[in-house]
Amino acid sequence: MSKTNRFDCYIKWLLLIAGIIMLAGCGKAPRPGGEVIRPDCYPENLTIKPESGKMTLMWDPNCDDSIMISGYNIYLRPKSIFERYGSAGLPRSIKPYNENPYPGDTDPDNEFETMIIEDANNGEEYFVSVRTVFPDGSVSKSSNEVAVIPRPEGEFSLAFRYSDTTDGFSFKLGNYVRADGELNDLYFFSKDGVDYIASPHRLNGFLRQTEFYSLGKTKDIYQYNHLELDIPAVEKMPIMLGESYLARTADGNYVMLRIEDIRGQDRERILRIKYIYQTIKDLMRF
Repeated sequence: MSKTNRFDCYIKWLLLIAGIIMLAGCGKAPRPGGEVIRPDCYPENLTIKPESGKMTLMWDPNCDDSIMISGYNIYLRPKSIFERYGSAGLPRSIKPYNENPYPGDTDPDNEFETMIIEDANNGEEYFVSVRTVFPDGSVSKSSNEVAVIPRPEGEFSLAFRYSDTTDGFSFKLGNYVRADGELNDLYFFSKDGVDYIASPHRLNGFLRQTEFYSLGKTKDIYQYNHLELDIPAVEKMPIMLGESYLARTADGNYVMLRIEDIRGQDRERILRIKYIYQTIKDLMRF
């Protein structure tokens, strides 16, 4: 073989090897953020139920059983990351809430995954999203992003006005006060066979003034999570079992109320009320 032919052969081998290397490197090119994104399966339909100091996440894995995964990265941020990065890779400076991939819940029969975050702050807005993590370290594109604000919620039994020490309730304190107490937000009475909740301001002009709106019959207290009302408020509201109401306290905070039970007669009559208290002033979001 001539020197020229040997040189040509050598060049061809170099080009072949270079082509193989290039093809091998084209499988998972990193995005500008540094992460490797796999498009084949990713979380969908993320929903979040806020509670007091915590939140419950639920999402559809949207991944075939034949695809191996290591778990999920949960992103819990004070500002939206979806607006800037969308489903693309994230920079290394944005860390997931969980140090290690969350393996999923313990119920293998559910078609969805759930996770409870216990250390959330009431009145603080979080932007939450989920990404699937694969065994090779690559991740899926992002789920939808959900904005959520944890807030106090609970239940109390309200005694008839002036009949007991539980005849008033302060939503800011989350505890009972007297109907004519300076921190009270509402009281309860009956007249002509109709039950009412009312503003303490009606008992004494120096007491706190609460305004009420009727939301009608509801399946539960979570039926309305975001409201925009253009109806007038009142200081005395007739109530019925199974109906929900919105209250605005003297501090400008909104409270969702639902009448869960009414029992007893005359001054022994008692209301059982569920509530959700929004700690951010003027925000009708629950």
